[in-house]
Amino acid sequence: MYFYRIKKAVLHILVIIMVVSAFQITPFTLTADAAGAPGTQSNYERWMDTCDTMLKNLKRGGFRYSNSGTKSSYRAAKSSRRRCNCALYVSWCLQEYGATDIGDTFYIRGGGIRKRFSWDKRKVKVMHIYRSPSAANLQPGDVCCWAGVPHVNIYAGKSRSGERLWYDGGKVSTRGNSNGSRYTDTGRKSLGYLNHRKISYIIRIKDL
Repeated sequence: MYFYRIKKAVLHILVIIMVVSAFQITPFTLTADAAGAPGTQSNYERWMDTCDTMLKNLKRGGFRYSNSGTKSSYRAAKSSRRRCNCALYVSWCLQEYGATDIGDTFYIRGGGIRKRFSWDKRKVKVMHIYRSPSAANLQPGDVCCWAGVPHVNIYAGKSRSGERLWYDGGKVSTRGNSNGSRYTDTGRKSLGYLNHRKISYIIRIKDL
């Protein structure tokens, strides 16, 4: 009788184990084939997405082009007067991506880079080249600082017709192409007037 009870108890335990195993949930494994899933973007795709999203945010947020009344980070500007310009747009993109710290901004004057922080050489490479876009050996994702014009933007590769495309937060990205105008013409675009300019510096993110 004693052994019968033990045998019966063991059988009950085995049945319980089988039932639990049958209903056990297998953990979901995220694969690289899941398009658009978090964590599947390459660093380059994440950088380009950061540049594109920032321009969309400027448009949706009603930002205006200005060199005064600005803030050093996108979040601070969003909760204030919502002012931006070409250099701030690029600075905010670098901050959001993580290539610089929040609040680190720079601009171009006289072909030189003006800033109040030090580049993290583990994250970016700064090259003084002074060459035309066609001779600069640009890589998609390069931040370009221009000589002869106080301008900075981001190279976004070429169109199917071979035109260079840019992510740009300058006046050409606003409705009126002037101070105080809103950002409406956002996205990758061709800026033909830059073809005859010189690039003074390239800021290249190292992990792209």
